[in-house]
Amino acid sequence: MEMESVTKVNLQSFRKNLLPAKLLLPKLLIDANEKALVEMDFPNSRQEAWKYTRLNRVAKIKLESSSSELIDWSSYSMVKDAYTLVFQNESSIYCSPNLPNGLSIKIGSQIVATDWLESINEGHVAKLNVAHAQNGCVINVAEGIQVDKPIQLLFISDGPKQPNFWRNQIQLGLGANANVHVGYFSNNAHEAYSNVHWSVFLKENSHLIMTKIQNDEAANFHFSTENISQLKDSNFTLNTVTLNGAFVRNDVLVNVEGENCETHLNGAYIMKENQHVDNHTTVDHIFPNCNSYELYKGVLDEKSTAVFNGKVFVRPNAQKINAFQSNANVLLSNDATVNSKPELEIYADDVKCSHGSTTGQLDEEAVFYLRSRGISDAAARQMVVAAFMQDVFSKIVSKEVKTYIYAKLAKRFNWQYEEEH
Repeated sequence: MEMESVTKVNLQSFRKNLLPAKLLLPKLLIDANEKALVEMDFPNSRQEAWKYTRLNRVAKIKLESSSSELIDWSSYSMVKDAYTLVFQNESSIYCSPNLPNGLSIKIGSQIVATDWLESINEGHVAKLNVAHAQNGCVINVAEGIQVDKPIQLLFISDGPKQPNFWRNQIQLGLGANANVHVGYFSNNAHEAYSNVHWSVFLKENSHLIMTKIQNDEAANFHFSTENISQLKDSNFTLNTVTLNGAFVRNDVLVNVEGENCETHLNGAYIMKENQHVDNHTTVDHIFPNCNSYELYKGVLDEKSTAVFNGKVFVRPNAQKINAFQSNANVLLSNDATVNSKPELEIYADDVKCSHGSTTGQLDEEAVFYLRSRGISDAAARQMVVAAFMQDVFSKIVSKEVKTYIYAKLAKRFNWQYEEEH
């Protein structure tokens, strides 16, 4: 692939109409962030992390905040019975009124600077979020609390050329357990820009399952960052399902900072037309006796493109690590493209680590077999694709969320799935 020249559009021009952060963040963080940001420009394809994700289109957007009428958010809800928060642009438009003991949620102006724990904010995406964060939440689950219902967060980008910067934090106390569903959506969001940042802290023996659904309109640009810190005996799962969006970038960094941790990163992306999705993951094993598993699968049609770059570090003292990483893709068109680069960087000698990547066409033998049983060619191909993606979707615990995903795929691609019993 031919390298492009250095991006000429300055990052400061992009920021021209952006509002300063409304969230109250630590002053030292704001000052240090701005000092670094004014020296930065958009990365170009000569920088490895952005080699296949070119930002020219993003850099040229002329963003401007505008007011919008309150929308009916109920149609975006993924689960019926949950503790729900809804954000529409920079406004918080709903929060479940009765939270259980041990679950604390602060939103927007309720958050004070000392609520924020120290987090990593590297790269232009994270630094833009610090500089312009308009809204978000801080969630704390107290020690020993098993949250009885899912926590559901809906982020809706409403209107053309709308900039949205959401900043969030969740901390689980010792032995706590929670299930979080996060949905990203858009309405009339032509050339809109969403930048969302999550800092996640898991204390000893805590368990968190986080399922992220990205279902923006085809003309929205979406950047999502998750920084996760795991302490001893904690268990973290992140399911990332990208169903729609013109341009999607996901950056996930997991620091495994204690023994006997488990980390599960699962991803599914289904793209068509000229859509682009980029999943960058890093799992940093710092302590011994831990397991990490990554499974990302994609289906790409027409002229869509995808990138997967997964890196696993195993530090010198992190012996007896099991780390497995897999990326598989199916191309439904000769014009679709995937760039996949799973990586292992191992500095310990007593480990079990593997990684793999496959990209290919549909299994024509399977299609032929189904057609020989009287199934049409289109239906046969759809069934083979559905079977290919099923092992990723099976990682999602919530049947309601899976039903939601299947319904969206059926509407957009005319895919059918068997309901699980």
